[in-house]
Amino acid sequence: MTASIKHFAAAALAALALLSGAAQADEQSVRDQLMKNTGLKADSIRPAPIPGLWEVFIQDRLFYVDDKVDYVFSGSIIDTKTQTNQTQERLREWARESWSKWPREDAVKQVFGDGSREVIVFSDANCTYCRSMERVFEEVGNLTVYTFITPMIRGEQNNREIVCSKNPSKAWADWMRKGIAPESASPDCDASVMRRNLSLAGRYNVTGAPTFFFPTGDRMTGAVPASQFERILAEQKK
Repeated sequence: MTASIKHFAAAALAALALLSGAAQADEQSVRDQLMKNTGLKADSIRPAPIPGLWEVFIQDRLFYVDDKVDYVFSGSIIDTKTQTNQTQERLREWARESWSKWPREDAVKQVFGDGSREVIVFSDANCTYCRSMERVFEEVGNLTVYTFITPMIRGEQNNREIVCSKNPSKAWADWMRKGIAPESASPDCDASVMRRNLSLAGRYNVTGAPTFFFPTGDRMTGAVPASQFERILAEQKK
């Protein structure tokens, strides 16, 4: 056997060994290695579009790891044949699957018309753009809005008074749509919902208000005219 053939055979054996090692990896082994190497618990693990890699969701954020979790990275996987961003598509799919898991008990619920369409929004009582979107909700109609009151602009002022009121939904609507200031909150009011909402905003990387989440997995930050918002809502039915 010539030296070149020996070299080729050795390389082939090494490749087979690598493939054999990769075959032994499964969801549980990757999950265990992730915990061992990083101390992080995965919400979901499954093979990534690239052989030898695994996609890992941790607190709704998508990462990729190798079989042994020696490396963890984030970024986009682009399918060159279809020119699609598979990472973005997977994130949207995950958001759709998680739609029912939002902690709606911490949100102010408003129903416009028959409430047949849904949207989730992070909003601040001191946000001018948030106030303008309240009028948009009325105009488009047939909408259920879950508002997570999140103090992002000028602290807890007005936000605290609203979440501490007897009827937060009414207090929110009165302030944001009619300019009726909420009553002063008692010093011992339980306003912990705002801390939970801030934590939730951090989990979803919300840095501005209003930030919207839709059932399709899409998200949007900022205010838009009613006609544009209606087009976005119409997409949720497709």
